[in-house]
Amino acid sequence: MDALSDILGALHLGGGIYFRCELTAPWGMDISETPMAEFHVVTRGTCWIKVVGETEPVCLNAGDLVVFPHGHAHLFLDAPDSKAIAPAELIGEQTIVNYGPVRYGGGGSPANVLCGYFEFDRKTRSPLMDALPPLIHLKGTDATELSWLQTTINFISHEIRQVRPGTEAVVNRLVEVLFTQIMRAYIEQADTPPGILGAIADPKLGLAMNAMHQQPEYPWSVEALAQEAGMSRTAFAHRFHVVSGQTPMHYLTAWRMLKARDLLTTSKLSMLSIAEKVGYQSEASFGKAFKKCMGVSPGACR
Repeated sequence: MDALSDILGALHLGGGIYFRCELTAPWGMDISETPMAEFHVVTRGTCWIKVVGETEPVCLNAGDLVVFPHGHAHLFLDAPDSKAIAPAELIGEQTIVNYGPVRYGGGGSPANVLCGYFEFDRKTRSPLMDALPPLIHLKGTDATELSWLQTTINFISHEIRQVRPGTEAVVNRLVEVLFTQIMRAYIEQADTPPGILGAIADPKLGLAMNAMHQQPEYPWSVEALAQEAGMSRTAFAHRFHVVSGQTPMHYLTAWRMLKARDLLTTSKLSMLSIAEKVGYQSEASFGKAFKKCMGVSPGACR
């Protein structure tokens, strides 16, 4: 399994669609901080997004998608200076059936928006989530490069407009696919993807990342990982640290412990079996490393 797929699997990703909106200017939503990662897709018109605490609003056009990976509070507006109200106030007494639409506004310029969310296991820090910024903005004008992303959005839009038996299951699975495609697009579009995403995107470091994820139990050394990357030990260690912000062995240990935590909480494997699956030959050495990384013993975690 490649590194990105493995990391995404550890997130225990879920998600869905709140509703679709048919809005006319003036309008504005004041969306509070949330433990979920919310997203908006503009399917018609022009809107503005402003992350609370940031100074400059971001203009969104039809086809644009924005994600708030860490659930930051934000304002969603028809114009930068419009008044924003809570979503519950905007919905008012409307009954949301089959994803809407929610209708609101003063009769001005129209905008249609799809609002949804991604949810993850937030109990343990993820190297992927740590690398993501407060806001990801993917532009619809890049649709030729991100055709599968647009296809998924179109499929979701079709499903929620033509609700049939099984629609919710289809939509929820498509939202999970959407997150993976957003990560791909973000990696491809960023000049220098931050954190561990930079290592995944790097042609040489990515080979070493895949090797660690495919065989976390292997007794990796910096030399062995450098060989996987086709680099000298010194060049590999330096580049990995510069790109990801950590040493290769620090990342390997952290990933092993995340994998061990998942096995402890979801399987009935013995402690020794779990230790061996993440590269340790004894329960004692595994327990010491796990407690140092996670703050609790493997037994307490289980």
